[in-house]
Amino acid sequence: MSALNAGLQRARALLEDRQALAAELQLRRLVQEHPGSPVPRAWLGALALQREDAEQAIEWFEGARTLLPDDADLVAQLAQAHCEAQAADKALVLLREFVAGHPAAYETQLVLANLLDEMGQSAASVAVGLRALTAAQARGQWMDVTTTPPHLHDGVAWWSERVRKERKALAQSVLDEQVARFGRSEMRRFEDCVRYFLGEAPELAPPQSRQQPKFLYFPGLPEGPYHDPALQPWLPELLAAYPQIRAEGLAMLGGDGTGREDFLGFKPGDDRSKYVGGDGANPAWDAWFFYRHGQRYEANHRLAPATSAALSRIELCEVEGQAPEICFSLLAPGSLIKRHFGVTNTRLVFHLPLRVPSGCALHVFGDAPHEWQEGRPMMFDDTFEHEAWNRSDAPRLILLMDCWNPHLTLPERHAVRQFAERMTRFENADSLS
Repeated sequence: MSALNAGLQRARALLEDRQALAAELQLRRLVQEHPGSPVPRAWLGALALQREDAEQAIEWFEGARTLLPDDADLVAQLAQAHCEAQAADKALVLLREFVAGHPAAYETQLVLANLLDEMGQSAASVAVGLRALTAAQARGQWMDVTTTPPHLHDGVAWWSERVRKERKALAQSVLDEQVARFGRSEMRRFEDCVRYFLGEAPELAPPQSRQQPKFLYFPGLPEGPYHDPALQPWLPELLAAYPQIRAEGLAMLGGDGTGREDFLGFKPGDDRSKYVGGDGANPAWDAWFFYRHGQRYEANHRLAPATSAALSRIELCEVEGQAPEICFSLLAPGSLIKRHFGVTNTRLVFHLPLRVPSGCALHVFGDAPHEWQEGRPMMFDDTFEHEAWNRSDAPRLILLMDCWNPHLTLPERHAVRQFAERMTRFENADSLS
């Protein structure tokens, strides 16, 4: 047994014998004898908290953190000490910074949620609690008592119920507002959408397992992945500008790369292998965005003025922080966009192919691959599992954009937009970015 471990055991025995002062003296000796170990400092911090000496506890915990900066327990203890010292704002900054740098620190996120709740920041606390639960469950944790550490059973159960009630209250308020505005008959399908979202109507699930919206499923819409693009009233307007759109897209493709970025937002050096693969020399899914998550990219509009003008003349799918999403989508030679599901069937994905070498296709699982044809638009529901590939030695380029599902009524579009925007604000009430 090492001298440090022997010393810690001696301190533990003294504490169990209720000789706190002797234990503290033993720990202080260990700090002197083992300056590189954070453990004696952490124990001294805990003892200081027990005797309500918050300032001393902060000093010990900060010393321990200089030796072990990524330890979540130390962060939680230091935050508690700041709160005991009437410095909750410092605890809040500490916890937010730690969680931002340690996204898998789910327990620390719950500590942050509790602190925000105690400080009266209810919306922010629920948002953090929701993110902690969602992130943990995405990794198979906190699903039930068997996947939750015993010391977290009560906390996870409490936050699960709190989030459920808050989400239900928000969804119900949006539904009530839309019913009051448009009438219950107009909102019948939207009411089913809300009930399914809340888990109250599992019988309304998509009839096909290959359709799995990641956010919102709207029951009652025509089934199937492919839809006639002619259902969009703005299609003739867009097709009339096709020669100019194609010329601008090809010019940007052959240019110096100005405005081009990774479609999924990855930075150079990031691991994209979960999303993009292929046997090409440099597999990539890139884009020149005109809109992304609803934000307008002015520089790219200036690079493609005819495309910009054409987009300005058609109805766009607008949802704050989410849509429109419109771009020249580039799939590099030898690239594969791996199988995935889209966000909601209330929006469809429209493709206008600009350059399509042979060996390029969209594959919705359960259907034959769709081979794009230049100038021929197509529209599909990306909540069906799908992938896409370019097996040629030349780049593929399409105009890609989200658009409203044309089978929604105007009141339903309004309701969906309100629901998506309000739910997004609910989930991001305390942004950690």
